[in-house]
Amino acid sequence: MVPRAAVLGTLGAMLVAGTSIVTWRASGGQAGAQVKPTEAAQGSPGACRSGATTLTVNGQATVQGTPDLLTLVLGVETQAPSAAAAMSSNATKANALISVLQADGVASSHIQTSGLSVQANYSSNGQRITGYQVDNDVTVTTTNLGTAGQLIDDAARAAGNAIRISSITFSLQDDAALAGQARAQAVRQTRSEAQAMANASGMALGPLCSLQDNSAPVEPPTVSLNGGGPAATPSTPIEAGTEQVTANVTAVYELVPSVTGQ
Repeated sequence: MVPRAAVLGTLGAMLVAGTSIVTWRASGGQAGAQVKPTEAAQGSPGACRSGATTLTVNGQATVQGTPDLLTLVLGVETQAPSAAAAMSSNATKANALISVLQADGVASSHIQTSGLSVQANYSSNGQRITGYQVDNDVTVTTTNLGTAGQLIDDAARAAGNAIRISSITFSLQDDAALAGQARAQAVRQTRSEAQAMANASGMALGPLCSLQDNSAPVEPPTVSLNGGGPAATPSTPIEAGTEQVTANVTAVYELVPSVTGQ
């Protein structure tokens, strides 16, 4: 592997000619730089002068916050020889489930039926209907994360063996503040790295030509809790942990001759 000092020395000699674009990745991992012919003829990024030497830097930053929203998907699954009997049994247990959620302080507006299906069950050879199955899914949202374990336990007691706990998702109601912090840190990282590269090459860091946000939407972590039956303990432990917001930005700077020659 070529030492970084040697790479920077080579870059310094090439940048003086003013006919190259240097790409530097600053998002972690193995450092490296790439020199390629200028693309000014096809249109330089942003405000860069035509034919100018530019430096492209990628920055990444992650900040953490405490989740303040819980989304819980609960299901009631019942089976019976007839569809009507399976529906009736399911309605009884689903109503009991909803009632206990409301008794635990979940507002009716935060309890939503998110799935309802009726399907036939067949014999092993697939030739005969042996009964019917009804699945009723309810999505619950609450900002009182401390009640997560109680909600699950009470739901299991209300629906009995018919309970199905599909998933728990912790998220942020508003991640704008954390996203802003992450972007600011990522931008500062790009400028710091760009300044170091410019100094090492004997050039000076010129104006910012363009700045692009490449951040992906935050995907809240989901904990799968597939299974059924009443809870084995009086209080199921549920930990919210932390929510991470990551920002990725790409900055393009113009490089100009150094006044001091350093």
